[in-house]
Amino acid sequence: EAVEQAFKHPRSIDMQLVNAQQARRVLDRLVGYKISPWLWQKVRRGLSAGRVQSVALKIIVDREREIEKFIPVEYWTIEAELSKKITTAEVATFRAMLIGLVDGTKLELHNKEETDEISHELEQAIYRVIKVKTKRVTRQPAPPFTTSTLQQEAWRKLHFTTKQTMAIAQQLYEGLPIGNEGSAGLITYMRTDSTRVARSAIVEAREFISRKFGSQFIPPHARSFVKSAKWAQ
Repeated sequence: EAVEQAFKHPRSIDMQLVNAQQARRVLDRLVGYKISPWLWQKVRRGLSAGRVQSVALKIIVDREREIEKFIPVEYWTIEAELSKKITTAEVATFRAMLIGLVDGTKLELHNKEETDEISHELEQAIYRVIKVKTKRVTRQPAPPFTTSTLQQEAWRKLHFTTKQTMAIAQQLYEGLPIGNEGSAGLITYMRTDSTRVARSAIVEAREFISRKFGSQFIPPHARSFVKSAKWAQ
């Protein structure tokens, strides 16, 4: 639809965008074309360099060196599983974490011996629920995925590597067979740092949700996620 609209409403070519692309092309050749062969000779074949990836690699190396210099500190936590009999058939169970002493002093455990000693004392203790607080929390929806947030979430929830995530995303983008509909693309282009969604897609999504689940499940106005990067792609 976006392509059709572009043909219906032609405009003058923005030469600043053209020149920006030409500048990127020149930089690619100055950096990538010159350094990549040098890497093949000095390190090993198959390596590549570029105006973007070489800078990103520098950031990663610097961060890794910071991690290597980090001195780990041992610490332990104690959790208790508590329960109370409500009726003969119902038992309320919840978990509690030890965070400090009664006087408010924060408790820090740095070795197994100290932790075992306190755990033994807690096993003999009698517990009381002093206060119960209930509050309603509203969680805002996350913005659409960018390449980086997609990879981060795939690792956090599924422990997928970047390669696995992008391979699956490529399949979803190119299309998968869906019943009698044939092959259909299920996501938009996955290599992007923009969270923008086409207005027509928002309208269609709101209409589908309203029709399928009811108008109470859509907000009065569509959410707009502003990307801070001026030249997001």
